[in-house]
Amino acid sequence: MNDIPSYVAFDDNAPQDERYDAHAELQKSALSELIPRPEIQPVIDYILDDLAEQEMRKALAKPNIIPFPSKAVKNKQPGMQSVYLDDMQVSVMGHYYDKPGVFSFDSMRAMVEQTPILNSVIMTRIRQVQRFCRIQESGRGPGFEIKLKDREAEVTDTNRQSIQLMQDFMLNCGWEAKPRQRMRLKRDDFPSFVAKLARDSLTMDSMAIETEYKRDRKLGMDGLYAVDGSTIRLCTEDGYEGDDEIFALQVVQGRIRTAYTYDDLIYVPRNPRTDVLTGGYGLAETELLIRVVTGFLNAMTYNQKYFDSNAIPKGLLHLSGNYSEKDLSAFKRYWNAMVKGVNNAWTLPVMVSKDQESRAAFERFGVDVDEMMFSKWMTFLASIICAIYGISPDEINFESFSASKSSLSGSDTSEKLANSKDSGLRPLLTYLENIFSDFIIQDFSEQYVFRWTGLDEEDEEKRHEIRKLVLKVNEIRAQEGYDKLNDKWGEAPVNPALLGAWQSEQQQNDQDFGNPNEQGGNPEGDENHGQSDFGDPGKDGAGDQEDADFGEPGEEDGDDDNDSDDENLGKSFGLPVYTFEV
Repeated sequence: MNDIPSYVAFDDNAPQDERYDAHAELQKSALSELIPRPEIQPVIDYILDDLAEQEMRKALAKPNIIPFPSKAVKNKQPGMQSVYLDDMQVSVMGHYYDKPGVFSFDSMRAMVEQTPILNSVIMTRIRQVQRFCRIQESGRGPGFEIKLKDREAEVTDTNRQSIQLMQDFMLNCGWEAKPRQRMRLKRDDFPSFVAKLARDSLTMDSMAIETEYKRDRKLGMDGLYAVDGSTIRLCTEDGYEGDDEIFALQVVQGRIRTAYTYDDLIYVPRNPRTDVLTGGYGLAETELLIRVVTGFLNAMTYNQKYFDSNAIPKGLLHLSGNYSEKDLSAFKRYWNAMVKGVNNAWTLPVMVSKDQESRAAFERFGVDVDEMMFSKWMTFLASIICAIYGISPDEINFESFSASKSSLSGSDTSEKLANSKDSGLRPLLTYLENIFSDFIIQDFSEQYVFRWTGLDEEDEEKRHEIRKLVLKVNEIRAQEGYDKLNDKWGEAPVNPALLGAWQSEQQQNDQDFGNPNEQGGNPEGDENHGQSDFGDPGKDGAGDQEDADFGEPGEEDGDDDNDSDDENLGKSFGLPVYTFEV
């Protein structure tokens, strides 16, 4: 037997223990060849050291530790991990930070109060929104309603009761329905509540709603209050006094008066931004109109000064001739008494020239207010203001910036007003709708939503026209709450184009040219009894009464044979037959 390890290790007939020993001997003999020679070992060590240095350099190039992490990353909190507010740049006033910029909330409010066109825009929008501050149960016309979020869900009696309660809550801004008691609680009715919110939002984009809960918070919300948006200041991510649940404060004259948690205050800007310097404050339209309003006020001031404080004379009176000082003084007094206005406005200077020819000449300076100084310039500024607020100049009775006349006299005024609603009124209502649905209605139940109705008045007319095209008289009466008509014309179409076809069909149904056996037989067995027979001409032209039978009256035609004969006679000639029921 061969005892060479290389043969024994791979021999299938060899015992297992011998094969194992042979494998061990082969590995020992080959291991000495794997050890590098002494002259190659330094090269191998250099390569290994270089690889280790490369791994270290990679680790240093991509540090695992962020030098300035956000608060959520630092505290390993869930939610947004990016920086929400750059607290290293914002002006932190102790526990809160102000809105960045030199234009404060008070400045925005003062600018609106001192600018008539801004007040006009905001008050117009407030009046438009207040039209929707009433319950609209029919779903047509301006108003609001509480409805199920699932449109296909069946409305039960419990749902109707819940909807009615929530509508009353919104209408009274709480569960207190008595007006005097609401005044004691400083609560508004819904129109006043929405008017305050709309003004703060359009002026400062700082709409704040305080929510009051019952003593047992599990019982839900108890009331709503409109808070002055100019007094709201947001806290940093650390919160107030270490309580990160407090996110906003009410600051009046630099003093902290109220602290709000996320359950106590609804503060969502209408124009949000991702700017880390704002950190939750919105962008008001008044901030974008600073230069425009400045130009508007300057133009108004210039024109006002032209009438009440104008020191520039309209011209110069030139007198030529040899006049005495007494005559000149008297002339100046008389002249200024006639032409001088209030505060010495329009004072006219007099220049005397003594020569042989006595004459008087008036020279105008031509300093007048032209179109560009007032009309076109004011129209241009007003158009920019209306564009920023998304309102048509026609809605505030202002002429559009065009060479033509005011569009109030044009044919496209309704279209412009509709576009204005789409660009300005609809976004404002949608913003309020989302706030009421997400933060108020869903606090009671997540299956209900708040919705405005009747925003598109033109859609009501279109819907009425569509109903006239496809519905019948009784269907229209049922939708309007009227009883169904039993007469045939109650099933007539409302569409005039289909009325003629319906009448023709009714006439064909009234005419009878059928088989006499289908019209009802004679109970006495006489086939000719009560029938109108005009005969059948035979070969000789004689009438055959047995073969010419035009039927007999059925049971619905009454018992009078004479009436039935007259009716069948009319039917035989294709004439319409009308039956009058008394």
